[in-house]
Amino acid sequence: MEETYATKAIILNRIPWREDDIKVSLYSVDQGRLELIARGARKMKSKLAGHIEPISLVKVMIVRGKQLDYLGSAINEDGYLSIKNDLAKLAIAGQAINVFNRLIKPAETDKELFNYLRDFLNFIDELKIIKHQLWPDFFILKLLDKLGYRPELHNCLGCSKKITPQGNQFDLNRGGLICKNCVPVDKLNILTISDNNIKILREVINNDFEKLNNLEIDKQLVKEIKKIIGSFYQFYLE
Repeated sequence: MEETYATKAIILNRIPWREDDIKVSLYSVDQGRLELIARGARKMKSKLAGHIEPISLVKVMIVRGKQLDYLGSAINEDGYLSIKNDLAKLAIAGQAINVFNRLIKPAETDKELFNYLRDFLNFIDELKIIKHQLWPDFFILKLLDKLGYRPELHNCLGCSKKITPQGNQFDLNRGGLICKNCVPVDKLNILTISDNNIKILREVINNDFEKLNNLEIDKQLVKEIKKIIGSFYQFYLE
């Protein structure tokens, strides 16, 4: 008899697999990231197809196979319809899911990561007004923090002294701030960072999404924040 088990999961992605099947990538609360085969899900009469759309919270029954595990059943618990009916929200959630899928390795179980992704999707789904374009960037920074890559934003990574205003730089090699006295001559992988940018990054690390929604950020600062977080993320990937 085939071994089965049930779990709750968030659908990250799905792609066609062979003639009638779909390969589903999901992150489960107690098994981590999984790659499963949904047999016959591409057929017109399939009951599974509607329950395994990306950006969905589902309860699944998984069947263990010799080489690949299979999706025995799936029940949609939250389809995040507000996200899927709003192009701006869908872009935010899509970027977050893509980053999550790239950073989280298969079979690494972490309930905190599951809750983090679920809470972010819940927040975006319920968000009334999108005040700025930084939600994917905030998601990335907080995710890297949870993965153990919190940038140093309070003390200089060169001299260990407390960071004071003006002249600070962001050192990608060491993962955080250096004061003006510790900037290397070659400035390799060194980014200029304003005092306001430092304040925002600290807010992102230390606060929940609700509080971050109240931040007032001008367009110029948005560009700078995106550059710092994006560079930090790419440097981590490489």
